[in-house]
Amino acid sequence: MSAQPSKLTKEEVREIDRHVGSRLRYRRIMMDYSQTYLADQVGLSFQQFQKYEKGTNRISASKLHEFAKLLDVPVSFFFDDMPTDMKAAAQATAPVITPDDNPFDEPEVQNFVKAYREIEDPAVRRAIFLAVKAVSRSGMDDQDDDNGEEEEAKDVA
Repeated sequence: MSAQPSKLTKEEVREIDRHVGSRLRYRRIMMDYSQTYLADQVGLSFQQFQKYEKGTNRISASKLHEFAKLLDVPVSFFFDDMPTDMKAAAQATAPVITPDDNPFDEPEVQNFVKAYREIEDPAVRRAIFLAVKAVSRSGMDDQDDDNGEEEEAKDVA
């Protein structure tokens, strides 16, 4: 796996929140909406909405999505025109998952999941889940036992 990206500092997080809030304010004014109107549309108090625009409080992904719909812009709009230093963190490349890392790419796993999801009775699904889980654990126990036997053989020799 690739190295973990460096964590943003509190000040960098605040800067991003302020930027997103200022973009929200900019678009609200462009659309000629009041703070009260938008706050009401998404179930917020006027004060909470003000905190979003100032960047005092962070906007959740779901609220950002609601604002984007109301303001007729893509969610990415709120991140447009970010200073270069903030963009670097926001545009970090996503980790690449290889087939070895992602078992869901295997046809056998896909077929198993598909068949499992077709089982309508929740009790049967649960029983199968518990059975598969138990079998997988017993396989691990067998491996542990094998390793234990090898250790015992080394001790005897």
